[in-house]
Amino acid sequence: MKRLVLLVATLLICVSLAAQSSPSSRMIPLSSPLYGQVDTLYRLAGLALPSASRPWSTQEARQILSTITELSEYQDLAKKAWQNIEATELKQISPTFGYLLSTTVNLEGYAHTNPTQFKTPSDWLYSVDERKPLFRFTMEMDFSDRLYFSTSVDIGVSSQRDGDITDSTTTIGAFKLGNVSLLQTAYRYQKYLLPNIPLSGADNMLADWPRESQLSLAGDWWSLTTGRGALSWGSGQSGNLVLGSHITNHNHLKASFFAEQAKLEFLYLFLPNSTGETEQRIFLGHRLEAQPASWARIAITENVMYEGSSLILAYLDPTYIYHNLYDSDHLNAIASLEADIAILPSLSLHGQFALDQFQLPNETSTIANAMAGLVNLSYSWEQKGFWTASAEFATTDPTMYRREGIDFLVARGLHNNGNPVLIDYLGYQYGSDSQVFALSLAYDNLTNLKLLLSTTLHRQGEVTYLTSHSSGGNTQEPDIKGPSPSGTQVKETLVISLKGTYTPSWKENLSFNGQLDWIGKRTYTKATKSGSDHQSDFQLSLGCSLTF
Repeated sequence: MKRLVLLVATLLICVSLAAQSSPSSRMIPLSSPLYGQVDTLYRLAGLALPSASRPWSTQEARQILSTITELSEYQDLAKKAWQNIEATELKQISPTFGYLLSTTVNLEGYAHTNPTQFKTPSDWLYSVDERKPLFRFTMEMDFSDRLYFSTSVDIGVSSQRDGDITDSTTTIGAFKLGNVSLLQTAYRYQKYLLPNIPLSGADNMLADWPRESQLSLAGDWWSLTTGRGALSWGSGQSGNLVLGSHITNHNHLKASFFAEQAKLEFLYLFLPNSTGETEQRIFLGHRLEAQPASWARIAITENVMYEGSSLILAYLDPTYIYHNLYDSDHLNAIASLEADIAILPSLSLHGQFALDQFQLPNETSTIANAMAGLVNLSYSWEQKGFWTASAEFATTDPTMYRREGIDFLVARGLHNNGNPVLIDYLGYQYGSDSQVFALSLAYDNLTNLKLLLSTTLHRQGEVTYLTSHSSGGNTQEPDIKGPSPSGTQVKETLVISLKGTYTPSWKENLSFNGQLDWIGKRTYTKATKSGSDHQSDFQLSLGCSLTF
């Protein structure tokens, strides 16, 4: 009887949403609350989390949610997830064509207490990828519920301003000396209080837009998409080891083939050339997921970073084993293994292991091993809404993501798509030579309020993107061995954050968001077991968004 009631409820949900169906081929952005809600449904049901290769197409999301809706007793949560899948309703001009033109106005303000020591984008939590443009004009088109196109025009203030202090004398990873210029002091991250509107002629306008765009073609069990946006492989809370969501504007081409029991994905990332170097950089990856049991899901990935003046077309073959491409002058390989385990209803375990370099005992090379691991334990429950508590630990070897000539650093231009640049790791956002401990508590009342309280401790060893991976310099093979954090001193950063989003019931297209961060830093000396160079900052970001 209970199963019949759940089946009827599922049918009613699907029928009620049929009239406002979203295009099947549309890729749902990672910023959607859908992903957290679906993960919670699976966790509460005692099932392994669904595909961690994200974003999903609308059709894939429907398949994933259909599987759990008829099994779950939390129908309010399931209904909310369905609503988020079908959130985009286009104007149907004919049975084969629909479109939507929309405008989003974002008003934001940023304040902090320590402009002397926290004065660049890397010093802020709510930074380049989180800050919203003042205006976003979006165009969407759908053809026969199979081909979807979306792009936007963003108008807002750039993170770089005329007169900002830069430096190009530091060697950064495999980038050529002098080609990379970093911000040393950024006006828009130094001042006590600033809005996201231009205040003088020295302010530059955004040049790198759209941040999100797509051209997607999809069917019932496959999708092919190209465009820009955030991508993610893994269910880590502090990041993921091969592909993290902290970079929100990847240029990419992706093909996915999915079923309830398995998923196959091919991915190409076309990394920006913001430093004026002549060689192109492309990340080539393939990923296979399988679900051997209802309580377990595993995934393996095998990938390479390519760098060269011209791409050998044979390297684009997605069926080839990239580690068999013996071309160390142009390629750097990385592989990973993931596992999602449902321990009990409401309790899930997620693990990741990544391998960049490993020396066998009989090998004589001085190259250091480069490996990384991450483990997350999450627990969800219902109490006047839905709660999820998570604990996570991650570690990366000193030379993880680093190689002479080719590494996994990404340089994105802050002014006219060129220097100065923002440096990120393609994989785990905290990068090489790191230990990370993270705790979080998330709440969603399903109507108008979402909250996230989190704390993160990052212990950084001597190898950063500003320092060498080798005792002989960045042009030599990486030889600094783990475990992390390496060196005589450790840079420790403690972050305590509270984030919230409120959507008033009287205006669904209006939302308010806020984020309060406390950041504390110190240098820990291993020999004396003492701390020095203490720094701290309170950072407050407030905003409201209206779409019409």
